Amino acid sequence: MSLHGDTTTTTAERSTVTKRPSLSERFGTDLPRIGVGAGSLAAGAVAWDLYARSADPLFAPRASSIWSAFVGLLGDSEFWQSYATTLRPFLWGWAAAMVVGLTFGLVIGMSSTIRALAGPHLSFFNALPVSTLVPAIVIAFGIDTVARSTVVFLFAVIEVTLTAASGVQYVDRDLLDMGRSFGLGRVRRFTRIILPGSAPAIAAAVRIGTARAVVGMVVMELLLVSVGVGKLISRYRDGFDAPRLYAVVLSLAVFALFVNGLMRLVEGRAQPWKDDEA
Repeated sequence: MSLHGDTTTTTAERSTVTKRPSLSERFGTDLPRIGVGAGSLAAGAVAWDLYARSADPLFAPRASSIWSAFVGLLGDSEFWQSYATTLRPFLWGWAAAMVVGLTFGLVIGMSSTIRALAGPHLSFFNALPVSTLVPAIVIAFGIDTVARSTVVFLFAVIEVTLTAASGVQYVDRDLLDMGRSFGLGRVRRFTRIILPGSAPAIAAAVRIGTARAVVGMVVMELLLVSVGVGKLISRYRDGFDAPRLYAVVLSLAVFALFVNGLMRLVEGRAQPWKDDEA
């Protein structure tokens, strides 16, 4: 009877530990933060509207005009075609940066020799403004999809590499020593200890690299060739169509916030203990 009671208690405790918060519970916990963020955005819109009332509408349109233009763009097929044109090189460059950056970062983190050899080069490119490389990219690749993808790739790959490498370096060395003492080879130490231990840093590398890739996407459109969203920005700028110009900029901000939120969700899945701390 006692044994049965202990088993029941253990099962209950186990179910309590493994239970993940429901969607409603998670949103309930985040409601204050969401409310503060929404209030901050509303305050910013009101402040802009107050400023626009005393400014030239040619340069600072009212918030209501920007919103109306934004809603109008959502129903314009050219707007979506422009985004599709812009997102194609963005996705290619982002995917290449993730594959190369994560792979190279894990290798650098595990090998002190490679880290010593690659460290100066990574420091140099990390300090170098990527925008200054755009003319060289044009000379090497022209202005086609490869060149635009390369710009996105260069904006993201260094941050991904450095973040992933630092994650490997902070893996518990006692666990690695224990793995060696139990006879685990390099491959099994990597799959059983290093990769799980550096998962939070890998998720952070993906999030940071994605944010950098979005910046590269905008730079690609404005400095390299304006064939997608940049074409709309150039058209509305040259035509002094301020509401639509700001509406396109607003759409880029919404896209960046959506992507950043998605990457934070992925990062949270890699660090489930944060839910318990929250």
